[in-house]
Amino acid sequence: MRSSLIWTGISGLAFFVKATVVVLLGASGWFVEDKVTMQLPMVAIPAAAIVLFSIPAAKAIRAAAVKASKEPLTVQDRLAAAAPGWVFPVLVSFVGSLAAAVQAFFIAQWPLKIGTVIAVWSVYAMVVYLLWIRQKRSYCHFVVTGSPKTGTLAVRISWKFGVLLPVVLVAAVGFMFGAKASRLPERMSMADHMHAHTGGNAPQFVNVTELTGPRTRTPDRSFTLEAKKTMITLPSGERKEAWTYNGQIPGPELRVNQGELVEVTLINKDIDEGVTNHWHGVDVPNSEDGVAGLTQDAVMPQERHVYRFTAEQAGTNWYHSHQQSSKQVQMGLYGVFIVEPDTTLPYKTADMAVVLHNWQVENGTSVSLGELNRLQRKIAEPGTLVRLRFVNAGNMRAPIHISGVPFQVAAIDGTDIHEPEDMTDSRLDLAAGGRYDVTFVMPNTVVGISRQTGPFAHDGNVLVISPSNEGIPPDAVKGPIFDPASYGTPAKTKFGLDTRYDRNYKLVFDNRLGFYNGKFTFVHTINGNVFPDAPMHTVREGELVKITFVNRGFDDHPMHLHGHHIQVLSRNGKAVTGSPWIADTLNVAPGETYKVAFIADNPGIWMDHCHNLDHAAVGMSAHLAYEGVFSPFEIGSATVNLPE
Repeated sequence: MRSSLIWTGISGLAFFVKATVVVLLGASGWFVEDKVTMQLPMVAIPAAAIVLFSIPAAKAIRAAAVKASKEPLTVQDRLAAAAPGWVFPVLVSFVGSLAAAVQAFFIAQWPLKIGTVIAVWSVYAMVVYLLWIRQKRSYCHFVVTGSPKTGTLAVRISWKFGVLLPVVLVAAVGFMFGAKASRLPERMSMADHMHAHTGGNAPQFVNVTELTGPRTRTPDRSFTLEAKKTMITLPSGERKEAWTYNGQIPGPELRVNQGELVEVTLINKDIDEGVTNHWHGVDVPNSEDGVAGLTQDAVMPQERHVYRFTAEQAGTNWYHSHQQSSKQVQMGLYGVFIVEPDTTLPYKTADMAVVLHNWQVENGTSVSLGELNRLQRKIAEPGTLVRLRFVNAGNMRAPIHISGVPFQVAAIDGTDIHEPEDMTDSRLDLAAGGRYDVTFVMPNTVVGISRQTGPFAHDGNVLVISPSNEGIPPDAVKGPIFDPASYGTPAKTKFGLDTRYDRNYKLVFDNRLGFYNGKFTFVHTINGNVFPDAPMHTVREGELVKITFVNRGFDDHPMHLHGHHIQVLSRNGKAVTGSPWIADTLNVAPGETYKVAFIADNPGIWMDHCHNLDHAAVGMSAHLAYEGVFSPFEIGSATVNLPE
């Protein structure tokens, strides 16, 4: 009796929590079809049965127990206490809660497939039926014998073992087949992959290797980047192997002028897995994009590869390897690439790039701002226009606190803000892979930049800017979070919410437990799938494209579309009211919905992936393919190209 009441309370709590969550998520715009069609009914139906049958029966049994203290129970009282009708809903509630959890953690998908609904409900119904048979038999035994059906210890153990063994076997077989089915092919042609996603009917007559930058003209700027292993010393004194460009972290800062032809020679000295260079934020021709297995083969040890492109758009960008990027960027293969405008600035400017990065060390994660977690000092004369180019090379949103001066966000992802406004003590949350350009006029006092609030004197991970290379800035304080959707003033744009678009796509992000490439892990899905089953959207050159991003999971997903910049139209149903918000990396937080647009003006096959590179490593990568374009490259463990 007591255990039944406990389970009744637990089931009621489970229903209340589930119903509340579904209502709140639905009201927030999350896709809750599976929760409404499966999870909620599985706890709601038994909860209703508990209210209608179990609770009244429990009250009657309790009254009979009170009566029994004065006189013996009647046969009818004993039968009522053993009746399956009041215990059964409690058991079903437990099964429903378990089934809802299994569906949420293992079978979450969008769009929801009717076959999934039928399969889940069929299993649920079968288990409920078996429970009913068991309870009914126990009741019949009690009616006949007048005592519960317990059996000998050996019988009880064998019965439980007989139930548990099939469950364990089914789980083991499912685990084995799930792991096997999730393994990526040892060799997969990207051309075949495209055929699978386009129905195999689209003609393919343009090779991505033909979509190059200028090949014959003498370059205006030439650089050489050598990828190699380098031992570094962290501020803690720990010696650590890093993978570097030209032996330094970050790699060399590359600065060019707008309109210049740039040539970069990448040499791999000794990175065994191979390397590439992806120009993050630069809309280069497809062949220059630097994605192993899609636009080129990885550059193996003692090999080299030449990239050539025209730096058409001024702004702050960065470069990093796109071969095993989750590992190689973390190990140090990244650097800043700045395209300076072809205009003369009105007065003296102090221009500084500040890279944010996370290091895996012995005691966890060490964050850095600029250099490796050291107190850094820079000098700027009063009255100088200071421009700080923040680049987030980490996997998570990075907070930035600026104290001691009013400042403006002058650009997002390399695109200028229209009429930016002064802010004080506002916190900047910079998306993984994203960039903010911050400007201010240097005062006579000290300015501080930190990744956390609190006294600067006790935090070595800061940048201090002063007129005399000394002094401590004011403490970093908690302030409002910078919101790009309402910052600056409106300006004329190419797109709007009411624009007629040629293509409309939707990407829904989620997370669940599952297999990826043979490993059981926490996978992050796009429309219920991971690479190579994640979407590959097709466009034609010149089309206007609108994409809706929906995050119904519980992690941030900074989505990065290669080769294009997107304009953010709305967030959570509200139109952008400030300056046109142009980005190439957009952080979609849990529960958020964005509508974005771009013009298909850069032919090729482009990645559209989460720039939390750990998420991309477990398959959170979609693609954008132009009709008629194909890739001759292959990916897989039997090739030099490792997918990410």
